[in-house]
Amino acid sequence: MLLTGGVQHALDLLLRALARPGDAVLVEDPTYPGLPPLLALHQVRVVGIPVHRDGIRPGEVAALLGPERPRLAILTPTLHNPSGLVLGEATRRELLGLLRERGVQVVEELFDPALVSDGEVPPPLAALDPDVVAVGSFSKALFPGLRVGWVAGPAELLDRVAAVKSSADLGGSPFLEAAAWTLCRRGVFDDQLARLRGAARARLEIVLGALAHAPKGVAWSVPRGGFSLLVTLPPGWSSRAVAARAGERGVWVLPGPAMSVSGRDDVVRLAYAAVGGERLEEGMRGFCAALEPGRGPLPLV
Repeated sequence: MLLTGGVQHALDLLLRALARPGDAVLVEDPTYPGLPPLLALHQVRVVGIPVHRDGIRPGEVAALLGPERPRLAILTPTLHNPSGLVLGEATRRELLGLLRERGVQVVEELFDPALVSDGEVPPPLAALDPDVVAVGSFSKALFPGLRVGWVAGPAELLDRVAAVKSSADLGGSPFLEAAAWTLCRRGVFDDQLARLRGAARARLEIVLGALAHAPKGVAWSVPRGGFSLLVTLPPGWSSRAVAARAGERGVWVLPGPAMSVSGRDDVVRLAYAAVGGERLEEGMRGFCAALEPGRGPLPLV
């Protein structure tokens, strides 16, 4: 295992060590908003795997692998951001088989399974295949300023990553790393996970209750934990227009092009990490109002 300055830093190091400009990289589409600009920085050719209300589908991955020979596949099978979905074990094994057969290096972003509030969590990809590289972070559970993460995988691969890291940053922050270790040793990390799991579940109930009154044709993922879900818009609607109308009501949501490697404009990320209770209820009323047809056109922005 190698300590990093968070997941973004870990992915940057992996891309520096393993990919070259023009290499194909498989990622979920949409994905978390920090990944598309990082991939663009490395000038790789991004191949998006469509994310549906039930997650990614192995059949579509197999079809994408037909004409492609990706160097890497970066996946979040547990609490995918933004959908909050958790892939089942059978799907995980099928995906690993497909990618292994084509010689694709799998990188798993390991969202802490303790934040799953509904049902059992299948084993991580890295537990099913020792060649998988896993990256994770303490910032999601503790606080964003604690930029301490990690990358784990085969020793030979980590040696290459460590060589890049020593040249790029000369070492991490001993202070932050010691802080993360202390918070874990004292049980603060585990207590925080339990608190967040309960808060996320309560907030999700508010969000789903409000979405039940959304216009016909609007659909959404049902997360099993975490703090976001994916709203899918009817054909012809624009996520940018919906986000603009929500913004006029004081509600911030993320339109598809900001998190999609293919520019999808049919999806919106609804995140509820910052607020709960009455403020979240008020925000959901504003978002649902932005979805309602008949209140003027939905201009593109």
